[in-house]
Amino acid sequence: MKRIAALFMVLVFLVTCSLASAAEMWVVIKDKNGICRVIKSDHKTPKTIAGPFNTEKEADAAKAKECAKGQHEKTSPKKEPARK
Repeated sequence: MKRIAALFMVLVFLVTCSLASAAEMWVVIKDKNGICRVIKSDHKTPKTIAGPFNTEKEADAAKAKECAKGQHEKTSPKKEPARK
């Protein structure tokens, strides 16, 4: 009975760890042109200047704080129509 209980506890621990690591994470990056963006990423990138954050809202707040005015872009930029 003790072995079953111990095995169950180990199984619960492993499932909990795998679910926690699969959560979405958000980071703030700055590209080569100096534009800051919030992206969804499961790890830090070489361009990461802040993060990772659990929510997009936290990442947006950090982007506003870390990036100079006028150098950040909205999280979901709209595509511009092609010019003729």
